[in-house]
Amino acid sequence: MFKIRNLYLAAIALALLFILTRFYKIDSSLLFFNDIGRDFLALWQWQQTGKPPLLGPQTSALPFNQSAIYFYLLYPFYLLTGHSPYASLIAYSAFYLTGLAIGLYFLRQYPRLEKSLLLVFLLIIVHPEYIKQGRFIWNPSFVTPCILAAFYSLVVYFETKKPSRYLLPFSAFALALATAFSYSAAPVLIAFLIYIFYRQRKDTLRYLLYSVISLFLVNLPTFVFELRHGFLLSKMMLFGDKLDQGRNFLNARLLNLSEFSLVGSHWLWALACLLFLALAYYLSNKNEKNRFLNASFFLFFTTLVITILAPVSIHSHYIFGILPLLFLTISFLEARYIYLIGIFFYIIFMKASLQANYFAPARHSVAELQSCVRDFCASQKEPIFISNQSSHHPYHNAMEFQYFMSEAGCQVKDINTQNGEASTMAVVLDDDVYEHGKTSYNELTLFGQSKEIERFICQEKLEIVILSL
Repeated sequence: MFKIRNLYLAAIALALLFILTRFYKIDSSLLFFNDIGRDFLALWQWQQTGKPPLLGPQTSALPFNQSAIYFYLLYPFYLLTGHSPYASLIAYSAFYLTGLAIGLYFLRQYPRLEKSLLLVFLLIIVHPEYIKQGRFIWNPSFVTPCILAAFYSLVVYFETKKPSRYLLPFSAFALALATAFSYSAAPVLIAFLIYIFYRQRKDTLRYLLYSVISLFLVNLPTFVFELRHGFLLSKMMLFGDKLDQGRNFLNARLLNLSEFSLVGSHWLWALACLLFLALAYYLSNKNEKNRFLNASFFLFFTTLVITILAPVSIHSHYIFGILPLLFLTISFLEARYIYLIGIFFYIIFMKASLQANYFAPARHSVAELQSCVRDFCASQKEPIFISNQSSHHPYHNAMEFQYFMSEAGCQVKDINTQNGEASTMAVVLDDDVYEHGKTSYNELTLFGQSKEIERFICQEKLEIVILSL
């Protein structure tokens, strides 16, 4: 009983540390920008029209969308928090902490798995890329708990003499949900299928069937969209132009994977870590065979190989499928090797954390953005297009300003789908300059020949240029 209390006390401490690292100074440090604005705009439009979106976020690698189930997860939190700009962060935290609590409850008869879950959660809390993308929430942020759920349910299924019939379909559904949030989790799903074929061949077809059914369910809104629009996305993916992501050669994928996983470390450090992990795996298995360790190492190594060989550029948000498998492998090593790897990670993570300064003020706080657009929209009664010119990024679609201005009462129109429905454009200048007739980008071209009417000054480095046809 004493051990159980200690375990739950550790879980509470980890939960508090998780909340601290995700919410500390968030009011001043949250960079409400681009993808977050895109998500909130979709939620706002859902509430205004009463029509749930059928498509989720657009992917960067292919002309295809993620599942709208991501928006379905965020929407209740958006409503319950009264459109709080932190609604997605609250949803993310609830997703992780609920997963931790449910996991500990259902693993209560497997002390080794409980301890593994706590260690994995600790690594998730302190890993710099998890902190960074746990304070800037978008769809890849939700991948990891699904993969952990898939793993623990699968190993319990294999280690139980009379396993619950729900464990196998639950594992498959959790993996399908991970891919619904981000297609970067697809290599993990393939690795699981290979592992089941290797470990218990008779379950392979069942798991494959459960996976297909689960993928259909989590992508059902996308299938509805395809049926309504003559399989538009499928045709675009098959015959349309693909976005060239660059750095799509093997060496670049290896370098990027090591950089994002070990946050900026040289590839030699990543290689040394892998070699030590392989040695620790061998030595941990030498005296007593550890089936949990074997499963996690097999899945990690297989996912690593598939990820490296896949002809897709590696970005920072692609690591949320492979990192939890690495953390799982570490969690099942002998204690002495866990301590050694922990020291290595501590040095790497602390160095990255000090450089990143996660809690530094954003260039514009949420309150500043809201105040700016509130004052602007109070005097703007006509329909309007929004675009953005910034010295900090190359994007001109101004998703965050489209959302904030819509919420503030502006009649915002989409220049791509509603061209001609407004005769005014607001160009938001974010620490940049606009020279009429010289500044050029796609949204301005779509708007057409115009004249500059006036400038609305919010701050020294934030102003709005009003153009009219």
